[in-house]
Amino acid sequence: MKLRLLIMNGQKILQNFNDNEWRTTGLIKKAEEGIKPGIYNIYLAKMAVTNNKGYEGLILFIDKQEGLVYQQVNKEFISHKLELFNSPPPIGKNVSIQYDAQEKLNLIKIDTANNRKIHKI
Repeated sequence: MKLRLLIMNGQKILQNFNDNEWRTTGLIKKAEEGIKPGIYNIYLAKMAVTNNKGYEGLILFIDKQEGLVYQQVNKEFISHKLELFNSPPPIGKNVSIQYDAQEKLNLIKIDTANNRKIHKI
């Protein structure tokens, strides 16, 4: 299923592509601070590679039905399995997600003003 996230006027809207058109799936909520207005085509997300790879970027959306966390890393979208997180990551925050050799996940919040890691979550 193709999903996209629209952020505009302080609202976030989740849409899916059905019958050759984008339709709102029912999610219309206040957008979290930190996510800029725009159209985020999260259906283009690539599944995270869990072999000692790290991903640093903005958490955009958590899809509890599909069990996925969507993160924007530079211009790409990466999806992570929600079940690997001890607790859901903060939406609208820049984080560094690191995988170790056992496919365990470490989440580190980033201080964007100074571009430095401040603490493990």
